Amino acid sequence: MRKYLMNAFGVALVAMCIAITACVVFAEKIPHGVKPTVNTDIVSINEGVFANGKYKIAYANWNDQNSFSILVRDSVSAACKFYGVELMTLDNKQDPAQAVINVDNAIQAEVNYYLQYNQDNTVNAKMAEKLEGLGIPTIAIQTKARDGVDSEYVVDNKKTGSIGGELLVATAAKRWPNEKVILFVAGHPESGPTFIERANGCMDAVKAAIPSIEIFEISTDGNPEVTRQKTADFLTANPVGKVMMWCHIDQNTMGMLGAVKASGRQQDVIIASVGGNPVVFEELKREDSPIIGSVAHFPERWGWDLLPLILNHLNDGQKPPMRFTPPLDILTRENLNKYYPDA
Repeated sequence: MRKYLMNAFGVALVAMCIAITACVVFAEKIPHGVKPTVNTDIVSINEGVFANGKYKIAYANWNDQNSFSILVRDSVSAACKFYGVELMTLDNKQDPAQAVINVDNAIQAEVNYYLQYNQDNTVNAKMAEKLEGLGIPTIAIQTKARDGVDSEYVVDNKKTGSIGGELLVATAAKRWPNEKVILFVAGHPESGPTFIERANGCMDAVKAAIPSIEIFEISTDGNPEVTRQKTADFLTANPVGKVMMWCHIDQNTMGMLGAVKASGRQQDVIIASVGGNPVVFEELKREDSPIIGSVAHFPERWGWDLLPLILNHLNDGQKPPMRFTPPLDILTRENLNKYYPDA
């Protein structure tokens, strides 16, 4: 009888502990904030995930002066507000040295998680190693840290270029059947593998459709005025014929467009770009514009993609995938209003 009573007491004690633990977990679950109004064609809000405690994460932005990374930062901020997570924002200023300072500041602030948007993978790897030693998990955004160790959230750069090239080929075949076309590529290889992969993606897609295509390449130097001048020089050297053009970023594409208009070659040129930036929206809406598409990576959704993964990691130890990519699409006159109704 005594043994039975002891066993019964033990079972009751275990049950009580489980109940208490469940209550504590439930009590610590942070309720969601007000759900913001979003375009569901771009942003998906996971309402099934909660923060099971008071978490503090750091987000080190690529550059607070860059329109794309500002949207990324704002999406992280909005997602943190919704999930009830404290956010520490930092600005890497596109400077690896500043990135190192920022990670040290975040460590001093005792953050639970670190989101790193820095373009130097060597520096990213060193910072990830330091964070790991302190038990702080990290995700590298756009530029990797340590291969096979740290999770990466990166766009598909090859596809970014290839769908632009495919649109150029399809549009050229429709507008200029049986005419010879050439390809003019304005990249920025000095900025590293990201932009090289994108330019190569475009060229490979065009060559797959037109193996004999003649290709001319320039570097924009990351400058719209340089892009305009080099495009003008190219058009002067090639005064006749049909031209497919590709540029690595919308702001420089506008410089390219300026040269095309100044030369009066609007009917001879089609342009595919990258960025999905509002700077090209007015051109995309015009049926007669040389700019026919811009690949969008939808930075408005990045924070909403990342926060549920971070919370699952912090709540349950479920590490995010080694590599995961946001969806992308090429904005055209036909689908612009679907993604940006107020364009």
